Amino acid sequence: MFALRTVARWMSALVLLAGAGSLAGAALTQERTDGALVKTAALTGVIGPANASYINRALAAASRDGAGLLIIEMDTPGGLDTAMRDINRAILASDVPVAVFVHPSGARATSAGAYILYASHIAGMAPGTSVGAATPVQMGGGDTPPATPGEAPGPGEDGGDGAGGTTRPDRPAASNSQAMRNKVVNDSVAYIRSLAEMRGRNADWAEEAVRDGVSASYSRALELGVIEIVASSLADFAAQANGREVTLSGGRTQTLALADARFEAVEKTFAENVLAVITDPNIAFLLLNLGFIGLLVSFYNGLEPITAIAGVIFIIVGFYALNTLPVNYAGAALIILGLILLVAEAFLASSGLLALGGLAAFAIGSLMLMDTEVDGLRIDWRLIAGTTLALGAATFVLVSYGLAAQGRKVTTGDKGLIGLTGEVLSWDGPSGYVMVDGERWRAVSSDALKQGDTVKVTGLDGLTLKVKLLK
Repeated sequence: MFALRTVARWMSALVLLAGAGSLAGAALTQERTDGALVKTAALTGVIGPANASYINRALAAASRDGAGLLIIEMDTPGGLDTAMRDINRAILASDVPVAVFVHPSGARATSAGAYILYASHIAGMAPGTSVGAATPVQMGGGDTPPATPGEAPGPGEDGGDGAGGTTRPDRPAASNSQAMRNKVVNDSVAYIRSLAEMRGRNADWAEEAVRDGVSASYSRALELGVIEIVASSLADFAAQANGREVTLSGGRTQTLALADARFEAVEKTFAENVLAVITDPNIAFLLLNLGFIGLLVSFYNGLEPITAIAGVIFIIVGFYALNTLPVNYAGAALIILGLILLVAEAFLASSGLLALGGLAAFAIGSLMLMDTEVDGLRIDWRLIAGTTLALGAATFVLVSYGLAAQGRKVTTGDKGLIGLTGEVLSWDGPSGYVMVDGERWRAVSSDALKQGDTVKVTGLDGLTLKVKLLK
């Protein structure tokens, strides 16, 4: 009995110890996982509709999951003004602090990226990165550079004195294109200055980045007050951001508590990846041409449905992608004209003039199609050259095939009988019956024929063959 009690006591002690150990382990685990949640989103490549949708979804995820901070890791050459403003509106209205971290080394935040950096609550850069060159380049045509601050017309009147609207005698009136460019530049300056004043950053340098296209390295940006943090990694960035006070929408202030931060990346969805692919100008351009080729092949094959449906789908997707991009409509019109001329070459005898004109219009229109100077939004000239050569070769093959077909002997219908040989079945005087191409025909001939002779068809008169003796 004593032994049983002793064993029971030892077992109870072991159970208690095991339970205490489990509780301690759970407490330690809870302590390790109770660090602040930091969401991360990678904003890379050209800023367009796909990236704008992705950042908006990342902000919604950060708010839903109670994240203490959303860090946007940025490496962009710029992009569309509309997409950039969509992102900034979401950041300014966010109830979660948003940081922009130009990362990793070698990354950049230029053009539209600089505006997003200025809109963020906290801005940081990794060593070896740069920011700036925020001059708006999508002007809808015109190559006149933006006026410098001393040369620009007054903010209220283009070319006026800023008070009465009269032209200053010591400065010529701005042309329409220059006036429009000044409006866009002045609007961009006002926008980035308002962001700088809201976040307490260097507004004067921001204006220089817009007017003069200046850039700054990570160390110079920190010195100028463009950013607040220089960090080598996400963990380093979060550690330096810990304890900083930020102002959210509505004037509410929040102190960042990022001790023992744990990072959770917001990945792009399949739909966002597909949208990013098709809104690439090169892909959109390729889709349109594949759609045209599909319709052309379907037309030459008697409206064959599979290639026709594929062609229509490619064209619709291509036009959707172009609708989100800065398209020059004169370039688009030249492309359509070029394709029409290439089709016309297959039906009109122009000795290749229509094809040459069509290829020239297509190539020039393709070069003009993207109305922007942002590298990532322009069509690669090698793709344009390759597509032009491919269309030229296809047109040459089709036209050559058509000309060759005209010179070939007709093998169908009544005319297809001429030149065929047959055998006389019966003959009486100038007429009789012959077997030609497996059929019995009435025939006439000026030759004296008899049963079993071999004849050749020389003509056709209604349903009567004209034949001659084949010697």
